[in-house]
Amino acid sequence: MQTVKDKLLNYRYITLLPFLMLNFIVYAIGNTYSENEDLMMRLFFIHYICAVVAFIVRAFMKKEERKGTMTPILLLFLISAYSLNRVMNIFHENTPWFSAVLIITSINLLLFHFYENVPRVIRAIMCFVLGVNIVAMIYLACYLVPVYGIAFPAILALGISIHTFIPLFLLIHIWHLFYTHIRFDFKAGMWSVLSGFTFCIIVIAVFTMAMNNEVKQLNRIYNRTSAEGISALPPWAEAAKKMDGNWIEDRVLKADFIYILPRWFDWNLFTMPSRNFNDSRLHDPLVVMASGFIPKIVASNEERIKILETLFDARHEAQERLWSGEDLYTDYVNTKVRIWPKLHLAYTEKVITVVNPGRERWGGEKEGIYTFHLPEGAVVTALSLWVNGKEEKGILTTKHKADTAYREIVGVEQRDPSVVRWQEGNTVSVRVFPVLSNGSRQFKIGFTAPLKVNGDKLVYENVYFDGPTAKSAAEDRNIEFVTEPVKPDQPLNYEGNYKAEWKLTFKNENIQSNTFAFNGKGYTITPYVPERDPVQTDAIYLDVNEAWSEKELQEVLLLVGKTPVYIWSGEKMVPATKEVLKSALKQRFSLFPVYKIKDPASALLITKSTIVSPTLDDLEGSRFKTELSAYLSQEAQPKIRLLDLGTQLSPYLKSLKEFRVFRYEKGGLLLLKILMDTKTFASDTESDNKVVIDEANITIEQKADSITTGDAPDHLMRLFAYNHILQKAGKGLLTGKEGQDSLIPIAQEAYVVSPISSLIVLESQADYDRFNIKDSDNSLKNASLKSNGAVPEPHEWALIILVLLTFTYVKLRPKWIKVNV
Repeated sequence: MQTVKDKLLNYRYITLLPFLMLNFIVYAIGNTYSENEDLMMRLFFIHYICAVVAFIVRAFMKKEERKGTMTPILLLFLISAYSLNRVMNIFHENTPWFSAVLIITSINLLLFHFYENVPRVIRAIMCFVLGVNIVAMIYLACYLVPVYGIAFPAILALGISIHTFIPLFLLIHIWHLFYTHIRFDFKAGMWSVLSGFTFCIIVIAVFTMAMNNEVKQLNRIYNRTSAEGISALPPWAEAAKKMDGNWIEDRVLKADFIYILPRWFDWNLFTMPSRNFNDSRLHDPLVVMASGFIPKIVASNEERIKILETLFDARHEAQERLWSGEDLYTDYVNTKVRIWPKLHLAYTEKVITVVNPGRERWGGEKEGIYTFHLPEGAVVTALSLWVNGKEEKGILTTKHKADTAYREIVGVEQRDPSVVRWQEGNTVSVRVFPVLSNGSRQFKIGFTAPLKVNGDKLVYENVYFDGPTAKSAAEDRNIEFVTEPVKPDQPLNYEGNYKAEWKLTFKNENIQSNTFAFNGKGYTITPYVPERDPVQTDAIYLDVNEAWSEKELQEVLLLVGKTPVYIWSGEKMVPATKEVLKSALKQRFSLFPVYKIKDPASALLITKSTIVSPTLDDLEGSRFKTELSAYLSQEAQPKIRLLDLGTQLSPYLKSLKEFRVFRYEKGGLLLLKILMDTKTFASDTESDNKVVIDEANITIEQKADSITTGDAPDHLMRLFAYNHILQKAGKGLLTGKEGQDSLIPIAQEAYVVSPISSLIVLESQADYDRFNIKDSDNSLKNASLKSNGAVPEPHEWALIILVLLTFTYVKLRPKWIKVNV
């Protein structure tokens, strides 16, 4: 038996180890640039040549010199195979746990060179890991069986198809290692290997049973809801309420969308799913193996997508596409922010570059879709697209015209447009087309947003996005304050990798009343101080879900005293007993049917929300949405008093709040006690000429007074217009009531994206004329970082011109006289 020293002096084996390590490091670095197909192909050939050269060198070695060298050579080929996979996508991207298994088992194979020189305990561990390795290689070898018939005859012609057989070669090599090293200690080694093998089988079996149970539970709830027909919610929503969003449910719902499912039993291994989330395709061996032993999910693909949208924030991935966006990536983000601390508002401009690495050889046009998450009350006020190297600004038009033009030009004519459209839940989507193969596109989007008040602090929240991956994107960030900030908690300039969710916090400065004037109207900002009116509360309704605790519920019941308390359960409003409340706490989210409140004027709804729930758009066509719309269409219905005990509202309640269905207050149990003791609640101070943005503690009031002046930015008018549109059109948008078009001039004048208006960029003026999209001359136009101060009124323009003419005459009159003389 050779000593460890002798084996370490075996320069042939030792030389291969740093060679292998270098290849692995290059492969890992390559993952950072996986969007660049040309680079990936060059890296593959580097790995492939290294593996082939190492194999050829070994072939010229003497037999006694080859000992131990086959392991690193096969691992070089394994790295080469996965490098090729980044281009050909046979397996797609491994899940992290399986990548970790491959790394650990590969290191274990290398250690077998020293098997005889390590203690028995270490040998047992090595044999256990070897058992795990056997299962992994059996899986990979079996997965590739359908392509063996194509790969084998192609070996002589192409050579690279040898990678198909690497798992099989490794499996044979593992048997050789087992026989060579363990034969002298066969019994102990055999049991350790069997333990590792058995452990894997148990894990696979347990996962399969767990996945099977989740599918059966989903099907049971779905079938029960459909059969009974009692619930106003669609079956998928009832099923989602009872799901806890764990990682197994994630895989059940995303199977065939994100997690690839080869059709082994259909003899069609690489058939892709009919609908693909625009996200990375993942290869999870547990999902693949379990898929052959679980029942079919009853819910349709569309319904599964709605559950995913609700529970896993997958609305962006599920958006309708006219063209594929696969392989696109975000390369650069330039963020510029201007903040007015004494007005509690900010304007953010983002310039984004999206790249198409050109992996398809034909039809390389791609559609870039981004979903931006806005702070509450924020609005899109600018859009630009670079066309032929020139920035073209968007034109604001009706949502219908913008959608029609985009679909026609992208779906039929395949030319340059970009559109930004409003979406429910404080999000907007931006579409850019085409992003050509091996090319890039650049667009700019601007947001006007109020600053959130958090005690004695003001909080600026970044507008982050979902879209083409930004994991390798660079970002430049510059934040400018109109007045000096007080104690900001981070630097105002940043260069580095793109960061999605970040905040800037600084001292809350008192609102400084100011005005912006335009078209004979003044828009004045003032502090919002809640006023409370006396109210009568005859009934309290609790909106209960898993966000609550039993202790909180008991405290609420104590604070409300003898006032009757009700909860929605079993498709009816019932008294809030201990048993009913305990059952409601198990719900993943709640959708309280506000239309079931008997006397809204004397009722108080108390909520504490989870961050997930269906949106109103998700519920379109359901009995729940129909009854809600019928309820809200009654003009005489008073606003419902809503007390929010949580940190944020669910998407469902947030939409109702935006559409002014509620009189709203936010606070804790102490606030509830104050309200109950004083028998008061926040007044509804909004009117046709006044909007309230409670998150920022501001009100903006419009006055038809042409003499009102100030140096406030035009963003005051934009925020007023957006909230005014939601205020006036809210219930009408929910109920489908016509007449919202009367608000379009307000959106066009302020240039804000809203439920009824969109910004669009087209290639030429002829395109705008064809779709009857006309810009308004009497409007604010696209917002910009230079927007600062009031726009002069017509009589002010006249006065300015008169002053200039007078000044010119006075200055130049002596010269004119002299010349004439």
